[in-house]
Amino acid sequence: MDRRHNDRLLYFYNEAFAELYVINTIVQMTKKSCEDTEFSGQYYGIPEENTAKLSAERNNYINMLTLVTERISNVMQLKLSMEKELTLQENADNCC
Repeated sequence: MDRRHNDRLLYFYNEAFAELYVINTIVQMTKKSCEDTEFSGQYYGIPEENTAKLSAERNNYINMLTLVTERISNVMQLKLSMEKELTLQENADNCC
């Protein structure tokens, strides 16, 4: 690949990384809000028989958000690996 093509790929990888970072931040903020609400025991005056259902629902959301954050982190790590490979390829092309 030529340098211009590598530069364009790196640009798109960086843009994707920035978007993933923002998405991950939003997911983490949402998860923290769910955790804070659950841990403080806020049930908004609903009948006691429904609090267990609400708590279970919140915990399901917290678990799903945790999984999303892990997957986003995995994709971000793949992006870093791709960038490293492109840089290694570029350096190999430049030295020969």
